[in-house]
This record gives sequence, C-alpha cells and structure tokens, in this order.
Amino acid sequence: MVAAAPEAAEAVALEAAEFSKRACVASNSFATMFQLAFMSLALGASSFACGILPLSFAFSKSYLDRLSAVGTGLLLGAALGVIIPEGIEAAVEENPEHVPTGTIALALLFGFTCMLIIEQLVSPHSHSHAHAHAQPDTLVLHVVKGDSNTKSSDVEFDAELGDIEREEGTDRAGYMQRDAPVPTLVHDSAAAPNRAFPLTFGLVIHGLADGLALGASSLNKDQSGGSSSLSLIVFLALIIHKAPTSLALTTSLLATSLPRIKCKQYLLVFASSTPVGAIASYLLFSFLGSGNGGWTGVALLFSGGTFLYVATVLQPVSEYSAAAPGEMRSTTRVFYIALGIFIPFVLSSLLGHGH
Repeated sequence: MVAAAPEAAEAVALEAAEFSKRACVASNSFATMFQLAFMSLALGASSFACGILPLSFAFSKSYLDRLSAVGTGLLLGAALGVIIPEGIEAAVEENPEHVPTGTIALALLFGFTCMLIIEQLVSPHSHSHAHAHAQPDTLVLHVVKGDSNTKSSDVEFDAELGDIEREEGTDRAGYMQRDAPVPTLVHDSAAAPNRAFPLTFGLVIHGLADGLALGASSLNKDQSGGSSSLSLIVFLALIIHKAPTSLALTTSLLATSLPRIKCKQYLLVFASSTPVGAIASYLLFSFLGSGNGGWTGVALLFSGGTFLYVATVLQPVSEYSAAAPGEMRSTTRVFYIALGIFIPFVLSSLLGHGH
C-alpha cells in the first residue's frame, strides 16, 4: 500500500502535465484562430472600403500607379523571400533525412498552374474577344464632355481576370481624375449583370487563393507554439495588393452601367472571398495535420506559386518599357517594385524568423 502511493502520485502528476500541455495547445490554437479571424475581417473590410471610394471620390492616376507597383513588389518579395523558404523548411522538417524536392516542385507548379487555369478559362469569351481586337485595354470608354445634345455614348466592355490584375486600378481608374470628363455609360440593365458576373467571379476565385496563403501562413508556428510572424507579413502584402484591385473592380463594374447598389453587392462578395478562403483553408489543413507537418509546407508552397503568377504574369514587371505622357516612368516603377520586394524580407528579419 505504501509503495503504491508514490506510483499513484506519479501517475496523477503525469496526467496533470498532459492535461496542462493540451490546454496550452488549445490556448495557442484559439489565439491563432482569433488572430486569423481579426486579420481576415480587417482584410475584407479594407477591400470593401477601398472599392467603395470610386463611388464618391476621385483619385490621382499617379498615386494608383505607385500603389500598384509597391503591391507587385510585395507579392514578389513575400513569395520569394518569405513564403517559399518557409514552405521548403516546413516540408523538410517533416522528413529531415530526405529533402522532398518532388513535393516542393509540384506544390509550386500546381499553385502557378491553378492561377493560369483560372485566368485563362474563367471567362473564355472575353479572352478571345480581347485578342480578336488586338487591343491592350479591353475597357473602352467613349467620353462625353458635357454636350447637351448628346444623349448617350457607347461603351465596349470586355474584362477578364488578367486584364484587371494587370491594370490594378490604374488605367481603368484613370477616368476618376478630378479634371477628367465624366464618361456616359450605356444604360442596359439587362446586359450589365452578364458582363459583371464573369469579372467578379474571376476575382472571387483569385481572392480565395489569396485566402489560402493567409490561412496556410497562420498554420506556421514559432518556438513557443504561437502564430509566427509569417502571417503578419502575408497580411501586409495582401492588404496593399488588394487596395488597387478593389478600385479597379468597382470602376469596371461602373463601366457596365450596373446600378451602384449592385456594384456594392458584387464588391461585398469579392471582399468576403479572401476571409472565407483564409478561415476555410486554416480549418482544413488543421484537420489534415499538425501545424508544422507536411501539409503546412505544401499549402505554403502552393500559395507561393499563386503569388508568383499574380506578380509576374498578371502584373508583369516589364510591362512598361516606355511611359506615355502622364504615366509613371519605367525607372520610377522599377524603384517602387524593388522597394516592395525587400519589405517582406526586412519585416521578417525584424519580427523574427518564426521558428
């Protein structure tokens, strides 16, 4: 009886330690989920707020050009300097004796290819139409300068995910300058939803992919078991990237003569896509495996591939070889892109590696 007492006490102590460990893990998971929910809501709210601005205010095209260039750099820097290295490290930690080069390559390729398929197939009619006309801008506004005898003007609208991402609210938002004449749009309420839906749908799918990046980055844990700084860096890159995208979406929806209340509804759907994608991907990968397992590495590498596609194909860094009058010079654009590229790495160094 006396000998059994120490054994019982030891068993109770072990059970208490295990319970404390589980409670700590649950607390860290709850804190990470709360942080992710907060970032998701902030990202959705900021996207919606930016998208509403064209309904009431005018913007300088040069300002939007600079914001778009920094956003492109942030996506490149976040992918090459933070997300992909973290994804490789997470994949290697799962099996330190063997570097899973095949898994790393396939995850990156699938992420890149996924965005390629979305961009090319989400609206095939508009894609072929754009190439048939051989025009770089698929949104054409015939402007009316206030002639009272002119009742209306024609608008040719054809938008796809690649077009709106390349413009990022610059050329399409150019008509929002204070001194620019106000475009008169075709009031075809029946055709407007047919034009607006493919555009919004493509960006919603892209927003879900952005949410995957945020959710996967939240799975990464630091040494104490809490959320690492990676999610904060991805959050910063996304919030700056989505500002001009939201502006571009609203101006393109307005060009379809869609009622303003409908524009707000489409914008709300787009703004909600990234938060939904972030929370859904976090819950999915948490269910599939632990935060530091192979699934986390795959998710990070996949999202890194999507970032690379958006930054290099939808927003090609060499797009502006010669600046037209009033446009940002190529040297200035390169400067802002380079500035954005190094911001994620600097933040990662200042906030800590996260492991």
